[in-house]
Amino acid sequence: SGGNCTLTFPVKPGDECLVVFASRCIDAWWQSGGVQEQAELRMHDLSDGFALLGFRSKPRALSGVSTSTAQLRSDAGDTYVDLDPAGKVVKVKAPGGIVLDTPTVTVTGVMAVQNQQGASTSFSISGNAEFAGQVRANGKRIDDSHTHNGVQPGSGNSGTVN
Repeated sequence: SGGNCTLTFPVKPGDECLVVFASRCIDAWWQSGGVQEQAELRMHDLSDGFALLGFRSKPRALSGVSTSTAQLRSDAGDTYVDLDPAGKVVKVKAPGGIVLDTPTVTVTGVMAVQNQQGASTSFSISGNAEFAGQVRANGKRIDDSHTHNGVQPGSGNSGTVN
């Protein structure tokens, strides 16, 4: 952690780690932070240890580790956030989906939604939608400037969109 940001992740019994011990008592620092007077004069005590996570033995080594990008990933590698500094791209892979819980989402630039895995719907909006500019469906304008052919007065239906 640093710069008012912290990366957290779950730690389970049996996870590998490196344990280091402070040469002096850490109690005053632990309780108050910063530089403190020694609460006790003990030295090299088991109660002054830290577990550093992220180290792996050969049997638990990750496969498919990127050598060119920074990743926050699952051990299996099937879920990740990949930061590519050379390509200036962030890629997110989340087989279970992505949930954004925020009052506003702003996307700048071109946005493309591609239907995959045989889903019948590529994009669904629940609620009102407002558009500025042209709106097209299957190559036809469906905004306020669209027209129909075969329009006849009365209760009949008009023709298709021009």
